[in-house]
Amino acid sequence: MGRESKTKNQKRARAAAQQRAQEQFASVPHSFVFHRGRVGRSLQQLILDVRRVMEPFTASTLQVRKKNSLKDFVAVAGPLGVTHFLVFTKSPTNVNFKLVRLPGGPTLTFKVTQYSLIKDVVSSLKRHRMHEQQFTHHPLLVLNNFGLQQMHVKLMATMFQNMFPSINVHKVNLNAIKRCLLISYNADSQLLDFRHYSLRVVPVGASKGLKKLLQEKFPNMSRLEDISELLAK
Repeated sequence: MGRESKTKNQKRARAAAQQRAQEQFASVPHSFVFHRGRVGRSLQQLILDVRRVMEPFTASTLQVRKKNSLKDFVAVAGPLGVTHFLVFTKSPTNVNFKLVRLPGGPTLTFKVTQYSLIKDVVSSLKRHRMHEQQFTHHPLLVLNNFGLQQMHVKLMATMFQNMFPSINVHKVNLNAIKRCLLISYNADSQLLDFRHYSLRVVPVGASKGLKKLLQEKFPNMSRLEDISELLAK
């Protein structure tokens, strides 16, 4: 009888934990990232890269067909809990980006002046730190130069903040945050910089050898007589 009771309690605990996880997942912002009209391969890759930035609360494998209208996306957005559309379009002269808040707006429209793909950034680095575990948690959003009093600046800041779950500084697990999204506004040029970074925790105030140990790197100890020298120096 004791085993059956324990098994039932475990099942109830798992069911309760699963329900809490589902409720938490449903309570945070979700997004669709897609394009409208004809776009080239480069822009299609940019859309996939933006989906990576928005993970895990975005439709990473969203399929877009020519016959799909915007109403089709709106129709499925409600049942799926989608709160934002990130839409790319291309004209003969410009690449445009629209950020749409569902269900009642507002909608912000931007002109994309230049962009770099993830593969281009990775190929330019000797060592890169991109791995799948980084995308199991949403990025840390950092807004720069959005303290101005203009109404459009405040609106942009609110839209960007609402794209991601809020962070409780007292409960957040810092080891879970592996990425940072920096959005910087230049009031003179009225341009936005949208930059995605990889983060890692680095120990401060420790010796070089101890830092390597904490970062799971085994230092060269051939010149040491005892491991205490590694920690002391």
